[in-house]
Amino acid sequence: MKTYCRHTHCGTPAFVRKAIDHYLQGKTSRRDVTRFLEHHPDLDDLAIRLAGQIRTGGFDHPRIRYFNRVEPISGKHRVIGREAVEQQILDHVAVIALMPLFDAKIGRWQTASIPDRGTNDARRVIRKWIREPSSKVFVKLDVRKCYPSIDRPTLKAMLSHDVGDMTLLRLVFHLIDSYAGDNGLNIGSYLSQYLANYYLSSIWHFCEHGLTKTRRHRDGTTTKRRLVTHVLFYMDDILLLGRSKRDLSIAARRITTFAHDRLKLDMHPEWNVKHVGIEPIDMVGYTFRPGRTNIRPGIFLRAGRTFARFRRHPRNLTLARRCASYYGYFIHSDSTLVRRRRQVDKTMRMAKRTLARANQQPRKEKR
Repeated sequence: MKTYCRHTHCGTPAFVRKAIDHYLQGKTSRRDVTRFLEHHPDLDDLAIRLAGQIRTGGFDHPRIRYFNRVEPISGKHRVIGREAVEQQILDHVAVIALMPLFDAKIGRWQTASIPDRGTNDARRVIRKWIREPSSKVFVKLDVRKCYPSIDRPTLKAMLSHDVGDMTLLRLVFHLIDSYAGDNGLNIGSYLSQYLANYYLSSIWHFCEHGLTKTRRHRDGTTTKRRLVTHVLFYMDDILLLGRSKRDLSIAARRITTFAHDRLKLDMHPEWNVKHVGIEPIDMVGYTFRPGRTNIRPGIFLRAGRTFARFRRHPRNLTLARRCASYYGYFIHSDSTLVRRRRQVDKTMRMAKRTLARANQQPRKEKR
């Protein structure tokens, strides 16, 4: 039995200080972080105090505050947890200490919330895969209410099996138990996104090594071949590509059974095997066909409205930031004519000037 993270030293002030610096990168302008730093200006003293809590298990941080959010495009209702800064720092301590485990267990094509992967990595590889002759059909599976459905006892058993540092385990178990309810993970937690990928990695490895079919020949010999040619995970969305509808149907049923029996997760039942090229693959904000990548219709409509509103209000900082967020979809899709007709590039240059002016104002105030 191989274990990871045996001697992490996560309870030392030096390790916690490193996690604090990692947490503060790009967050010093946030209001909650600014208020926290005003009350805790000595970060070395903060690191000593948090390290003591990790060593003894006497954690003392405010409870998580929850709020409701309705996704503007899908209409899904989500309960988001906003953690206090102290708990966010503990999240970073846990993730840094658990990184050897995550690197070993999380699959290569599990792309959500992983540095240097994300939507860009998924988009590039899907465009490549659907051009291959072996990618004739596809099916998309979706875990039903992934974060709230993750079974905490099963997750803790997996961590106990794989992690060899008891101090680190106590920290991670405390953070998991701090989430509301008796089951599931916290949407909005830095640690939760890694734990969710780690939990789903069991399905990934099953897809890589367990989705095979044995074929018996007339001469008595047998051969094995994979039911799928490619597998991609984007958090709880699973994309399978293969040669035949029959093979993908068998693979989808096996994955559904494995997820239910081993991880106590349920897949949405309304999945269908479709032909590549006839039906588009809707994944990571884009729709893919061989030789063409478009923006998902809901995102396209909201992006177009945002750029139109900003042209009417070119000094609106919020709209400028939204334009910057949506601009990547136009750049990374086959939207050259749309960008030209709707003056997307020209509008984006105006948004950049607005953002530049907003960034220069705090510098003048400091002087």
